[in-house]
Amino acid sequence: MKYTIDQTHIRSINQRVILNRIIQTDTISRAALSRLVHISKSAMTENISSLLGTGIIQEVGAGSAKPTGGRKPILLKFNREYAYIIAIDLNYADPIFVLANLGGDIINRFTISVTPHASYEVRLELVKNAISTLIASINLTSAERTIIAISSPGIYRPADEDFRINEQFSNWKIPQMSNQLSELFHTKVLIVNDVNAAAVGELKYGIGKGAKNLVYISCGLGLGAGVVINDRLYEGSWNSAGEIANFTVPTVHGCTRLESLVNIDALLTRMKAAPPETLKAICDEHGQPTFKGVVDEWKNGDDYIREQIADISFQLGCAISNIISLLNCDCVMLGGEYRIFCDQMLPIINRIVRENAFHPVDVVASSLSQDSGIYGLLALATDEIFNELCNASDRKISAEDNSN
Repeated sequence: MKYTIDQTHIRSINQRVILNRIIQTDTISRAALSRLVHISKSAMTENISSLLGTGIIQEVGAGSAKPTGGRKPILLKFNREYAYIIAIDLNYADPIFVLANLGGDIINRFTISVTPHASYEVRLELVKNAISTLIASINLTSAERTIIAISSPGIYRPADEDFRINEQFSNWKIPQMSNQLSELFHTKVLIVNDVNAAAVGELKYGIGKGAKNLVYISCGLGLGAGVVINDRLYEGSWNSAGEIANFTVPTVHGCTRLESLVNIDALLTRMKAAPPETLKAICDEHGQPTFKGVVDEWKNGDDYIREQIADISFQLGCAISNIISLLNCDCVMLGGEYRIFCDQMLPIINRIVRENAFHPVDVVASSLSQDSGIYGLLALATDEIFNELCNASDRKISAEDNSN
């Protein structure tokens, strides 16, 4: 029995290695794949046979023969349509919905508008309709080979369905929604913290590509950090790693938490003390300052707004400098709604980092903008599908071995 378990575990590892490599290629022969991943030809034959049986890879004809002659090799190709991913980013006022194939190609994408005070029931109905629209757009008769991946603000622990979220997002009842969507569409629902998803997106597809240790800072409606250590997302013992919103700061403007000093609500509160001409320019028809108004006047060079952004940059710079000294990371990026202020914020943040961090690294703007979380969901959902597939193959082989 011990031998069977060991062997099936090795098969699982080998199949993951093969899938991770073949998804990056157009077509490839068994021999070339064997050389790339350093797996023996016999093990390669066995694992390829198993993966061909699932349909996730396909034989697509013959390649070129060697100059010395011999048979032409049969080429293998990753089946990008083996499964589909529905990625939903709830981090924005208008949630983003995406349908992609397993190769990460986006097939359909749209946003829906949700009023801030909409009930959970209304939100659930909007999400259900959006998912149904995505599935129907490629004429899928069922969602059996579709995984739903959702990025959401807050901390979610699936084991005990513990969900903690800021008040402004409380109408997204993630544990309840996860269960209801899973039952309705007969598929797995993967829930990921929004900032963690963005960190993975930048690692796999964005400016963090090639980094080993990175930190993604999201600032805007909320404040958080996604941490990657040795190429892997680090979530901590209770899935709350990166909750820098709770960093304690000296009392400023009545605030003792970093988030309540720098987020959009704090920025709009600061605007109430703005000069009359600034206040008039940034307020809506009800006389309330708006983030869009602030951004527009910041672009116009408003002195008061630029002073407030400079102060927020200083506060973030101190926090980021401490994070760099603690984690000794090689890449730090700023995303979220405040990415729009990067031209002013990054020089201030980087000056503080250079002056104070033990081993300074440049803080840069995230490269995928609003899509960081979406691409992170695609990467994490693909990992989930690969793991399920390889583990299912292990269980099948182990059962066959035990019956003999």
